[in-house]
Amino acid sequence: MGAAFVLTIAALAIKPSWLGERLRAQVEAVATRSLGRKVTIEKLDAHLLPTPGATITNFRAEGAESEPPFLEASRVTATVQLWPFVRSLGKDVRVGSVRLVEPTLNLVHHTDGSWNHETLGHPPEGPSGASGGASESDTAIEHLRLRDGVVRVMDQETEGRPAVVALQDIDADLNHVGRGQPLEGKVRMAVAAPKQNVELDLKVDSLPESMPQAGQPWPRATARLKGKDVSVSAFRHFLPASATEYFTGGALDVDADLKTDQDRYVLSGHGSAKGLRLRGDPANGSFAFDSRIDPNQPKAAKVAFTRIALSGPGVELGGTASARLEPARVRFSLAGKELDLGHLLGAMPPRSAPDEARSSNTPLISKRTGLGKVDAEGTLRIATLRHGPLTASDVDVLATLDDGALLLRRGTAQVYGGRANLTGSRVDFTKAQPAWSLKATLDGMDTAKAFQALTGRSSLQGAASGDLQLSGAGLDWERVRDQMTGTGSLRLREGVYTSTDLGETVVPAVSQGLEALGKKGASESVRKAGQGTRFKDLDARFRIQDGWASFTQPMAFDSDMGKGTLDGRVSLDERLELKGTIQASQQFVSNLTHGAVPLKAPVSVPITITGTVKDPQVKAGGPTGIAQGLLPAVPVPKELTGPANQARKGLKDLFQKRPGEKR
Repeated sequence: MGAAFVLTIAALAIKPSWLGERLRAQVEAVATRSLGRKVTIEKLDAHLLPTPGATITNFRAEGAESEPPFLEASRVTATVQLWPFVRSLGKDVRVGSVRLVEPTLNLVHHTDGSWNHETLGHPPEGPSGASGGASESDTAIEHLRLRDGVVRVMDQETEGRPAVVALQDIDADLNHVGRGQPLEGKVRMAVAAPKQNVELDLKVDSLPESMPQAGQPWPRATARLKGKDVSVSAFRHFLPASATEYFTGGALDVDADLKTDQDRYVLSGHGSAKGLRLRGDPANGSFAFDSRIDPNQPKAAKVAFTRIALSGPGVELGGTASARLEPARVRFSLAGKELDLGHLLGAMPPRSAPDEARSSNTPLISKRTGLGKVDAEGTLRIATLRHGPLTASDVDVLATLDDGALLLRRGTAQVYGGRANLTGSRVDFTKAQPAWSLKATLDGMDTAKAFQALTGRSSLQGAASGDLQLSGAGLDWERVRDQMTGTGSLRLREGVYTSTDLGETVVPAVSQGLEALGKKGASESVRKAGQGTRFKDLDARFRIQDGWASFTQPMAFDSDMGKGTLDGRVSLDERLELKGTIQASQQFVSNLTHGAVPLKAPVSVPITITGTVKDPQVKAGGPTGIAQGLLPAVPVPKELTGPANQARKGLKDLFQKRPGEKR
């Protein structure tokens, strides 16, 4: 043995390339067997002094078929324990330390949802998987040092898109790397940041010889994870492709601990978000989390979030939530004093605007289907909900989220003194402009408060009830009103239209009708009507299309003047195009004339309304039409002869014919 040792040392001293050749074959074989990937080394330079070891140039672990290399490193240095190596004549390789410089790990997400790293440890098929006569014993590394590492991700679901950087500037110092060894060490990396912002300290009692089977214990482990200023937008591509535009900014801080408790891994900690941008102004938030993970069923892990708090312009929410990985399920219970949809779901930035998440300085993860199907359900209670001038209070919602679409399974709120039921309404947030369908039932809404809030004037007063079924896209009223479609009905009780007094139009028409019949004195006694137009009852059914609300049947109303009908349309920017008739009651006309014209039937007054809701322009029919209604009760002076008297006779004959008689 002594002679062999001396001869081996002499051989190494005289011809160190022999050591390099043996090491290269051993490293390629051992690495191929361990990774399940064919490993090649371009060059290996061995040295005996001052410490036995080698320097590897261009280490490469191949990927599957057309995939990029699984692992590459431009330079690897390693030291080897001399005596075991010499004693076994190069068969027993015990690595003292390894240093990897600028390694790159390429992760590939396949179209079936699997990852290329999931097959690690399975030897490749064919000749490349042969051990080459290498020792079947495990190779342990006493110390592994990694510097300036990079992890790149390629998503095969996004055809033609190159791999993107997910992690960079990775530094790691690990001790006892190998099966059956007590692993411990530190990892530092930059996650969506220009410098290192994530730290991981870990300790595993002993790495298993092989993957534990059901019922077998997993090693005890402890870890501490700290992340600071991790860009939220870097992870937005875990969402479906159609939803990626929602996450446009913000940074996350996380502090978490991992420990082992009764064969379960317990992960708990807290986090905070600052400058969080969903679709609107930035907001800040915080949360605590806790999870128990069964290593035999990691996909069944559930995490509970508590002490959730989100605050920002127009947003103040808090509550709890829970999430499960598989099947993907989220439950939440949130409440708050205020929520402004204009801030939370504001208009998207222009498509041509720079996308910060796609900037070369901002790494991101490109897996797009991680949350493609999530079963989400929960309650939301808001004291005050706003969107522009619209305000609702005591909002109570039970909602479900399916593929990015929010459905209100139950939704009630107080709206301007009345009650609104929004059950069945839906919003699809995966669109650049949210697509929504509104189902609403209103009961007892104070229209004076509503018009004051929406237009700045209490143009319409009264208690309104009705039903709406509308659909549209976006939240900007200027855009929504021309694209919105749907139907609705409205019932107004004890109302007043303050913008105009229809009596001011009817009264002159009656006066002109009296003059046409020769009753100038009576016409001069007509008094002015009161301020505004009072409606005892008003019923309307309408259709919304192309920016107009068109009546599907004449709107009927009962006013202080008498019954009436209106047909036509009202634009959503408040323009009016209406025509109709008021049947002025006998009492109304008699009161106007101080009893000078006692009528036996209502007087029909045609009217046309144009202008705007704020400034309506009302016109009545001509005096001849009014005279027809007044004629039966108005004696005509004898001095009126000729055409006027003939007109009177014709009108009198018209009104004195009995129903069914030929005229």
